[in-house]
Parts: sequence; C-alpha cells; structure tokens
Amino acid sequence: MPPLLSRRRFLGLISSGCGIPLLGTCRQQEHAPDLGYIPGRFVNPNPIRGHVIRSHDPSFRLPSTPHARFDAVVVGAGISGLCAAKKLSQAGVDRVLLLEMESQVGGTSIANQEPGAVFPWGAHYIHVPPQEADCIHELLGEIGIIDGYDSRGWPRISAEHLLRWPHERLFMEGQWVDELSPLDLASEREREQFLRFKDAMLKFALYRGSDDRRGFAMPLLYSSSDTVARELDHISMLDYVRSEGWSGQPVDWLIDYACRDDYGGNASQISAWAGIHYFACRNYDYRMQTDYPTDVLTWPEGNGFIAKRLAAFLDNGQIETNVAVIHVSNQSDGVRVAYVDLDSGTHRLVHARAVVYAGKLHAAPYVVRDIGHDQRQSMSEPIYCPWLVAAVKVTRTPEGFGAHWENILHDSQSVGYLNPDHQKAKKTNKVLLYYLPLCEDALNMRRKLLAMDHQYWARLIVSDLQSAHPDLNELIEAVDIYRWGHGMIRPSPGLIWGENSKRRRQPAGSVFFATCDATGLPLFEEAVFNGYRAAEEALAHLGVGFRTSLDGYVDD
Repeated sequence: MPPLLSRRRFLGLISSGCGIPLLGTCRQQEHAPDLGYIPGRFVNPNPIRGHVIRSHDPSFRLPSTPHARFDAVVVGAGISGLCAAKKLSQAGVDRVLLLEMESQVGGTSIANQEPGAVFPWGAHYIHVPPQEADCIHELLGEIGIIDGYDSRGWPRISAEHLLRWPHERLFMEGQWVDELSPLDLASEREREQFLRFKDAMLKFALYRGSDDRRGFAMPLLYSSSDTVARELDHISMLDYVRSEGWSGQPVDWLIDYACRDDYGGNASQISAWAGIHYFACRNYDYRMQTDYPTDVLTWPEGNGFIAKRLAAFLDNGQIETNVAVIHVSNQSDGVRVAYVDLDSGTHRLVHARAVVYAGKLHAAPYVVRDIGHDQRQSMSEPIYCPWLVAAVKVTRTPEGFGAHWENILHDSQSVGYLNPDHQKAKKTNKVLLYYLPLCEDALNMRRKLLAMDHQYWARLIVSDLQSAHPDLNELIEAVDIYRWGHGMIRPSPGLIWGENSKRRRQPAGSVFFATCDATGLPLFEEAVFNGYRAAEEALAHLGVGFRTSLDGYVDD
C-alpha cells in the first residue's frame, strides 16, 4: 500500500492544474435551475430552535425554589460540552448535568439516525493529533482510538479507524483526476509561484519562537507568543499572499479551497494566521512525511462516532436533550440555571455550584445574565458561516461515481461530496453526501438558507453535481437537506490574537466558557481543548483536585 495521503496533501498535489476565476469560488448562484420536482425534505425543519433563547417571554418569572441541585451543569452537548462533562465526572464531581437543545448529542458532529443509513450530518473526520496536542492524545486513548505508542513516539491506531484507500479525487476539465502532479499542467510562472508558496508553508511548519514553541501549534494556544507569527492575524490570507507576490490559478484555488473547507470563508475573509495554520500545523509537506504521521481518521457516522463514545462516560440520567437553557445567573451561593423542555413547554430551574457554557458563544449574552459589556462585545464580534449538507439518495449508482471517499468539484461553490459508504464493509453506493458553505455575506446567506424552500436548494445541489454525474437527475430518490444556520465560527482577521480573544473565554462569575468559539478556529481539536480548559477552571473553582490534561497550555 502506498503511504497514507491526507486530503490537504492531495490538494497540494493537484492544485497546479486548476483554472477557475481568481479567488472567486464562494459566490452563490442567484437562481435555482429548473430540473422539475425533486423529492426530499429538510431533516431539521426548524433549524432556528436556538432563537427561543432570545425570543423567550421576558416576563417569565423563575421559580423561587430550584427543582434540583448539582455540582456542575454543562450547557451544550457538542464535542466541547461532552469533553467538559467527562472531565468533571472523571475528577470525581458526581452531580453533573449536561443539557442539549437538539434531540441527540454531538453538536455539529451528529449523525443520521435512520435505520440502515449511517452517515454524518456535519463533521466527519479528524487527523492524528500533532505531538504537542496532549489533550487530544489523552482523549483518543481513553475512547480506544489510540492504543499506545511505538518506539518513535508515534501513536498506534487500528486500521478500522484509518481512512481507507482510495482517498480523494478532483473533477476538473470534464474528467476525474487522481494524484496528478502539481507541475504537469502548470506554466513556468505558476510552477515557480506554487513552489515558493510550498516553501513558505514549510518554513512556517518548522518555525519555533524564542519561547521554543511552534509558531502554529495545535491547540492554537500552545503556539509561540512571538509577534513575528501573531501579527499575521491582523491581515487577511489574501493580503498576505499578495504581499509575497504570489498569484495565479493553482495557488489561488488551493488557498481559497482550504479557507472555505475549514473556516467557511474565502481568502479575503480569513486571518492570514489561520490560513497559514491550515498548512503549517501538521506535517503535510512531502519533505516532512517521515517525521510524524498525518493520517486521516474517519468512521461511517463521522465524528458522531467520537460523540457517542464520549457520551458513554456519563449516565443516562446526567444528559437531558430537547431542552433550551434560557437563563443563567450568578447568585451568592452558586448559579441558577433555567431551561425549557422544547417538546412540552414546561420550565425547570436547577442550582449549580459551577456552569460550563459550551453553546455557541454568540448566544451566550442572551442566556448568561452576568456577562459584562466588553465581554458581550467580544462575543458578538465573530461571524458564523452557514452551511448546507445534503444526502442525495439515488436508485442506482450514477455515472462517474467512484470508490473514493472525498470527491471535489473544481468549478463548484461547494467543497464536494463524500461517499458515505467508503468506510463500510457493505457498500450500496446510493448516497452522495454534499457539503456547501454559504460563505459570502453570512447574515444574508443565513436568511436565504432559512427562507428558500426545499426545491430551491435541491435543484442547486443536483445541478452542481450533474456536471460530474450527467445522469443524476434521472436517478434521484430523495435529496434530504440539513441546514446549519451558524455552522462554524469564521477566524476573521484579528479574531484569534486580538484584544477580544481573551475576553471571549474569561469566566463570568461561576460560569466558564468552552467550545472552539472561545479560541476562534472551528476545529475538533479546539473544541476538545476548550472543553477541558473550561472544565479545569470549573474544577479549580469547586476546589476539586485533578490532573491537568493541558500541560502545554500557557495563557499569556
């Protein structure tokens, strides 16, 4: 078997053959094509359940006596909230309650729950964590993904967790290409630009500051404090690229795709520090391939596999779903937490000695009543990119459908589609799982995502996919769509290392803030780190002893 090739490495191999308009891949079509009626549904018909938080009747009076008392309440059961609840429980905090608005835990890592149809509705893979990512190594060991380390210090991982071959392919100029040399179709100037860009990213990957920390580490707060790297957060990735004199289709397409795929924005919208981090935080350059593995880890249900294993650390009675937390306030003896059952409409008040808030931070000021003005401003600063994920179900395998896991459409606004059967022993090849970030003008695109009907989006999706699969429309059984109104925080210039970054994660009394929003990169590793960080802050507040999971963390 050839050495494992990550998606980003693959993109580095094929990008020099690309030829789309300069950094313009995010613009959305104005009108859906007429393809006739397309069956299907919105899987989450009410994706704005969270609006109950800010639209809740302000005259509602909290009960005077709490229904129950807990040592810690965790608000939000995404990866970050699950990690926080696990950390609290493992430290010996017995009375822990985890509250989740949706019907299942996992946040953006939820999976489809229909019998016989297992696939992710959001996050669907991780990588072998970098060596410095202590908390990620710990987590993956606890849930059985990492099974010790070899003599080189490399983690041992069972083949069942590794992305199987073949990995990725690109539909370009009317054909699918796989592992195309980056220089075969490039002009002399494009060849030079591309190699200069790769050399620069390699230097950033190897860079260590005067504090001997990597310039672009994972988690990001493990990175060097040297200003030579952090100043890059104040400009966009596009500004940085142009300041270096780089242009041309291969480099531009690769950078724009990377920014859309991980961060929900194009190169003009993303911090240069974040853009460089994409390429420099792991050993993606072929010249570093023997230094440490960068294998992709994935499962039929995507990161829902991890969420399920995290939830297993808690008792069933410690998790409540379909509830919206509407009020969190500090009192002299702890924190009052009020929430509403979204099915019955009944309200409940509980008391906690500490709260970990692991929901989207833009909603926190509507819930946590003790957040100061400056912190409120910091939490309202981030932009959240809306996303659309669609399961395109077909009656038979369409023309051009291959065995690859990820299938990238070169001239598309999307980031391609997955073959959700790729990791399964029994394959049907009857679902294409399509991902579309709506990255331009996030507020208006979010409104459009919620306002337009199923037929509008289904026709856009099928039209896009038909460029690679011309018979697709004849084979449609259903197009089921999941809408993510606030899919991911966008690391805009200044968001990561600006003045407001610390304010987003500072406690408000006995309330501690988690999720990747707190540090600014919408990545699994950041969610884990911030869940552990907030839980350890809560444990210190509670006076409970614990062994830290964050030896590499220095909050400067």
